[in-house]
Amino acid sequence: MQSASTLYRFGPFTLDPFRRVVVCAGELVGLTPKAVDVLTALVEQAGRIVSKAELMERVWPETFVEEANLSVQISALRRVLAHQPDGRPYVETLPRRGYRFIAPVERQAPAAPRSLAVLPWRALHLGPEEEFLGVGMADALITRVGALGDLLVRPTAAVLRYAGHERELPAVARELGVDVVLDGSLQRVGTRLRATAQLVRASDGATLWAAQFEPDATDLLAVQDAIAEPVMRALLLHVGQGEAARLARSVPVNPQAYHAFLRGRYFWNKLTGPWLRKALEAFGEAAALDPGYAPAQVGLADAYVVLGLLGEVPAREAWTRASEAARRALECDPASAEAHVALAYAQLFEAWDWGAAERELRLAVELDPRSAGTHLWFALFLGMRGHLREALVEVMAARAIDPLSLTVNTALGFQFYLSSRSAEQIEQHRRTLELEPDFAIGHWALGLAHAHRGQYREAIAAQQRACELMQGNLLMQTVLARYLAMAGEVAQAQEMLAELEAAGACVSTYRLAAIYSALGEQDRAFEYLDRACEERDHWLVWLKVDPLVADLRSHPRFPELLRRVGLA
Repeated sequence: MQSASTLYRFGPFTLDPFRRVVVCAGELVGLTPKAVDVLTALVEQAGRIVSKAELMERVWPETFVEEANLSVQISALRRVLAHQPDGRPYVETLPRRGYRFIAPVERQAPAAPRSLAVLPWRALHLGPEEEFLGVGMADALITRVGALGDLLVRPTAAVLRYAGHERELPAVARELGVDVVLDGSLQRVGTRLRATAQLVRASDGATLWAAQFEPDATDLLAVQDAIAEPVMRALLLHVGQGEAARLARSVPVNPQAYHAFLRGRYFWNKLTGPWLRKALEAFGEAAALDPGYAPAQVGLADAYVVLGLLGEVPAREAWTRASEAARRALECDPASAEAHVALAYAQLFEAWDWGAAERELRLAVELDPRSAGTHLWFALFLGMRGHLREALVEVMAARAIDPLSLTVNTALGFQFYLSSRSAEQIEQHRRTLELEPDFAIGHWALGLAHAHRGQYREAIAAQQRACELMQGNLLMQTVLARYLAMAGEVAQAQEMLAELEAAGACVSTYRLAAIYSALGEQDRAFEYLDRACEERDHWLVWLKVDPLVADLRSHPRFPELLRRVGLA
């Protein structure tokens, strides 16, 4: 076995087995983790024949899988790697013997760590009203340090599971697939705030750097400023003059506004309706205290977009307010990738402006190519347009950055759903729910996958769990009603449908149309789709690819609907 820091270079490609990624000309290559594992097994023994049995045992240890799974991964490698400059393939097949990697391979051990996880800081002797500070500090440092150099920094969502728990740092580093972990704590000492931090290496558990700081208790910004630069030095990264200027805080921030922003980020990362409303309130407080603080405006925009999607805020209000907040953020910071993403979706949902949305999303990826979020939101957009292959590449790029993200892994399964890869989607969603059994969106997506395969009882069970976890969210109820209709539980489906229709404007007419379609009432379904067009129901952006309305696509009225939405 090679060390965690070993890289393999061949042709224009660089393989990083520890992070399970392949890079070509600075761009991430769209390969699944299993495909990367197969490639690693071959590259480590370049020039030698590796049998199928050896590969199966290496990639799927102690697990029974069909040999066809290996063939699929080999095919994926050949598609991506193509041929060497001399025209020969990278992977040679030897019938009845196995495979051999035949390109020259160079091994390289980089001098500096290349990936980092900043864990939620442990809060010691702080009051209940300050519980957000540990996650908030980690979130802020992730943003600061992640903006510099070639360092891959895991996003906040990837580390939240470690909040409030004792942790073995080398084990955490291995779980997150990073070279080093930054761990810290905050503690009240009289009227002051004491911060301690340490960097721990994954390979041997060695402490690379440790320090203690005691800034003013009211100034958390000073804690960040005191830590960010020594962290960069400890990581042995070269910080050029321009980047050093970015490391320094150039825009003064109101400390009270910053406290409110940290609270908002803490609530936001819980990603459920009630917590998102608390996040919205906190971001609004931060923006009122400091209107020029761009992250607070981005927080407002993001919260309105997600609350609008979930039906927790009236759609028109959500898109208008999200657009206003995103534009204010861009006035403060034109390079904010998150603000461009929020503006893209506000424009898409509010006006079906596909061209403007695509420009904003491409710009966001260009501004922050190391953000899992920018790749994820762009992938969803590409999926809506029917560009499923390109969407899958973007999702894989997001997962390479944040391999344990529940949202990213669910989105991967959702792309399999749109591509009718039914077996893969179910397995993917099950793996996601192993990471977090109470992830409501994961149960929703698993229900979609089962329904797609005609497994309606399993779909109903998954959707009932999603409804329970989302506390009766109307959007989730519309999907459950459709599954009941598809399972032949017509009376129960019609009862739910009547209750949903009585809820009025809070319920998506597009989703009601999908229920009528499942009940075999196509004319009624198209009446609701016409209404959805008139109301600019935001779920219509999925009209072109959504399996929920697949049984309506052959109807002569369907092409006109696509034209009205801008998807013809």
